[in-house]
Amino acid sequence: MEFFMDVSPKWWIKARTNEEFLKQYVYEKFEKDYYPRIILQGREKIDLDTSGIPIKEKILDNLKCGNFGYEFLPEDENIKESYSISNGNVQFHPRRKKINSRLLIKLRL
Repeated sequence: MEFFMDVSPKWWIKARTNEEFLKQYVYEKFEKDYYPRIILQGREKIDLDTSGIPIKEKILDNLKCGNFGYEFLPEDENIKESYSISNGNVQFHPRRKKINSRLLIKLRL
């Protein structure tokens, strides 16, 4: 199973050198905030709101024991272009879209 958690680069600088802090944070965030609501298992999406409590309990057990992998995905900035046509002329309008830093959590049930 995989899911993402939004984190700040400042948080990652602190957490990357303290794996115990990182794993405790992920466990507490998931337990208290019930975050995220949708988890990927292969190509299948599991909605924790509709799947019931048992799957959340299994995930919490793994998170509590620290039985999960993680990968930091840094902040990214994509440039997307849109265009408009006016009087037969094409005008390009680049837009920047910022994607927050995220932590990819991977675990097996």
